[in-house]
Amino acid sequence: MKKRNKPVQEKKTVRERLANTLDASKEVILDAARLTFIGNRELMVENYKSIGEYTEKKIILETNPHRLVIDGAELEIRSMAKELIYITGQIQCVTFRREV
Repeated sequence: MKKRNKPVQEKKTVRERLANTLDASKEVILDAARLTFIGNRELMVENYKSIGEYTEKKIILETNPHRLVIDGAELEIRSMAKELIYITGQIQCVTFRREV
C-alpha cells in the first residue's frame, strides 16, 4: 500500500492560533508587516523595523520575520514614522525573504 504524500504546511505559531481564536488583528498580535498598495505606484508598509537599503531601484525593509525587497524605478520614500513608511514610484516586484 502506497502512502500519500501530504502537502507540507507551515506549522502555525502560538501567536497565529491566538489571533485566529480571538478574531483579532493578526498584524498586531503577530508583529507582522501590513502592506497597502495603490496600484503599482504607491505602497504603505506598517510595522516595519528598519531600512536595510535605499536606492531609486531597490528598497529593502526589515520586517518581522521577513526582509521585504521592493524593486522598481524612481522609488522614493515620501514619508516615515516610527512604524509606518510610504513609498512611491514604479513598483515592479515585492519579495519576502526569510533571512537567517
